[in-house]
Parts: sequence; structure tokens; C-alpha cells
Amino acid sequence: MSTSVCLHHRTACPLDNLQVVESIIPKNSEFVQLVQISDLHLYENTEQLYCNINPKANLDAIMAMIEQDFAKRDLLAITGDLLQEPTEANYTQLFDYFDKFSSPYVAISGNHDVTMELDSHLPFFQRRHVGIHADKRLKNCHVVATPIWDIVFLDSSCKGEIWGCFCQRSLDWLSQTLATRQKPCIIFCHHPMFNVGSAWIDNHRLKNSDDFWQAILPFKSQIKGIFVGHVHQEFSSIINEISVFTTPSTSAQFLPNQDEYGIDNSHAGLRWITLYNNATLATGVKRIQTVPPF
Repeated sequence: MSTSVCLHHRTACPLDNLQVVESIIPKNSEFVQLVQISDLHLYENTEQLYCNINPKANLDAIMAMIEQDFAKRDLLAITGDLLQEPTEANYTQLFDYFDKFSSPYVAISGNHDVTMELDSHLPFFQRRHVGIHADKRLKNCHVVATPIWDIVFLDSSCKGEIWGCFCQRSLDWLSQTLATRQKPCIIFCHHPMFNVGSAWIDNHRLKNSDDFWQAILPFKSQIKGIFVGHVHQEFSSIINEISVFTTPSTSAQFLPNQDEYGIDNSHAGLRWITLYNNATLATGVKRIQTVPPF
């Protein structure tokens, strides 16, 4: 396999310089092909289980499917909760793993990337959550530009918290970038700024959702889709005339439409996204076919 252009090793663009972007030329002259994966929840010990599944084995199966079915992709978007044990060494090991595949990639933080979860032997909501700094290779306020499209990455994580929040500088940057660049775009972040119909998940969405929508609504004609992780399930809707999508986890799946925490027996998956030159997009979910060991 060829070594990819490693976008996460580049210096993150400063918030006061809106023209610092990554540029890619799509492999196909008529569209941009993206793949989104999310919520990997990897351990240093590759045999350790997460919610009774092996997250590393699932990720290997997902990446094998991507290499087979989306070999000509232009970008892999990794939308948070990469590690259960977020250390610099573990990120280096993971990014070295992604470097072996055949496309550029960008990774952003989820809540687990800025939180060390302690007392894993206890039920989830009894565990301690200690805030840590995000790895510097994870992106925020980042644009990947193609000749037609802008692909925007935002960090919604808050140290030590399960829920998300955008700082005011990020929201100002987003508004200024949309106003300045004036291209059709999609936005990636970890936390949803909408409800998915599960009370325990909706309680841990983006806390300042109203501020986010206020920042982007003047530019809603440019924004063709918002893609998030965090919820470990497939969901789509139209909010404020903008299409929004969640993505299955590459690890365990959460039961949809449940007020209490529960694990679904559906398979791990990815979301594919095709951005056409006429400023429209198509998207869908594809899952691996192995049966989780319930």
C-alpha cells in the first residue's frame, strides 16, 4: 500500500489566519469521495474488549472494507473518540496505523480524547472523568479545500466532560470562514447539535447548540450537510433546512430510541459521502458483516 499524505501531522491553522487550508485534488474530476469513521474506542491492549466487542478487530475489518470498496477515496474523516486510553504514545501508534492506508485523513477530538476515564469496573455514570489536553495532531478550525468544496473540521470536545461545546473563538472562526470563502461545504464534528431520540444520549449533545446554529444560519445555503459521531448509531434529519447525519461506531453500537443506556447488536459501520461538482451530495452507511460476540 502507498503511504498517505498525513494531514494530521501538519500544523493546525491559527484562528486569525483564515486562508491556511489543506488542499486536495480529487481523483475523479466529477466528485469528491469521502469516508467517515467514528468512535473507535481503542485500547493499548488490542485484545481488550469494549462493550463486549474487540474494537481493534472491528477497525481492521472496517479499514479492509474501505480499502476494497472505497479504494479511490479522497479523504478519510475520523470524527472523535479515537482512544479509550488517550496518551501521546497511543495516538502515535494509531496514526502510524492510518499512515499505512491509501488516502489522506483528518482526525478530530471526541470527549474520550480529552478525558481519562477512571474506575472502568463501575457502571458508566459512576466513573470519574478527568480532563486532559487533546493531542496536538487532532484538528480544530481546519479546512480541507477542493476546487469546488470546502470540508470543515471542528473540535466540539470539552475536557473532562461527556457533552460537547464550541468555544466562542471556534464559532467566530466558522462564521468568518463561511463568509470569506463562500464555497459549498460540509462540516464534521463529534457532538450532535440536535436530538436523536434517546434521552441519555441527547443529554450529552452539544451544550451551546443554539449558538452554533446562530453562527451558521446566515450561510445555510452553503452548508450541504453536517456529519457527527458520538451517538454510535445511524441517524439523519433536516434541521433548520440543513441535512444532518450521524455515523455508526467502528466499535459497539448503542440502541436507538431508548431513554436508558443500551447496546445494540447491529454491526459496526462507516458513512460514505460523495460531493458532486453541482454542489449536491449523496451519502449512506455501510457495515461490516461479522457478527458481534454477544
